[in-house]
Amino acid sequence: APDKREIIAFTQSFHGRTLFTVTVGGQPKYTEGFEPLPTGITHVPFNDLAAFTAAISDRTCAVIVEPVQGEGGVTPATPEFLQGLRELCTRHQALLIFDEVQCGNGRSGHLYAYMGYGVTPDILTTAKGLGGGFPISAMLTTAAMAASLNVGSHGTTYGGNPLGCAVAGAALDLFSDLEVLAGVRHKHEVFITGLHRINEQFGIFRELRGMGLLLGCELAKAWRGRSREFIKAALDEGLLILVAGPDVIRLAPSLVIPDDLIEEGLNRFERAVASLLA
Repeated sequence: APDKREIIAFTQSFHGRTLFTVTVGGQPKYTEGFEPLPTGITHVPFNDLAAFTAAISDRTCAVIVEPVQGEGGVTPATPEFLQGLRELCTRHQALLIFDEVQCGNGRSGHLYAYMGYGVTPDILTTAKGLGGGFPISAMLTTAAMAASLNVGSHGTTYGGNPLGCAVAGAALDLFSDLEVLAGVRHKHEVFITGLHRINEQFGIFRELRGMGLLLGCELAKAWRGRSREFIKAALDEGLLILVAGPDVIRLAPSLVIPDDLIEEGLNRFERAVASLLA
């Protein structure tokens, strides 16, 4: 319908660095200097179903969301939130798009995070782990949606690269293996147990969250704004970790990391924290 021209996205999102995706991400640090930006995009608070209900209408053509916000602090959506999005998108005939570039490809402990929620989107975007380190991305959709796209109506210069597809096929064989996925869920518990042990000793975390092997450690009030100090201290111990904003340490190791290396990494992180507090 011609009046279906509005898109709803969520605060603290990250969807990429093209002009459109930085706009739906809605973070000024990525959009400043790249104006004019596309219009017709509304941002509402993540995990706030009431705010979303107030924002959606019959003019909404699409809703885009990360099942687990990555750059926004490694915050998983609640099941009720995603179920509510699905119900309201269906009611208003809007497309529900899941961005699983970061949380997909086995990282959540499921092949794709939506499978763990039992909520099926109309479109899913995937990349990063899809290629096991080789650059490739993909858009997955339903047969009904695919029928609306004609050959040549949309594409990229290097899309469908044969080498990229071969590498992605090999990676898919690995991260879709049920034993690998069960291992991801097991390793999540190993990490959480170890991080709780460190927190009991030092009291540096306000909250531990995430899914599978995408973990976010939100810093306690006394350490807010200082996540990069932990990155440097960890590097001094030979450990590579990430941030997800100024207040969250992000862990995203290999899906097949052995348990003994998890313990080694946690021990190094413990020494890094001790050095910061010394």
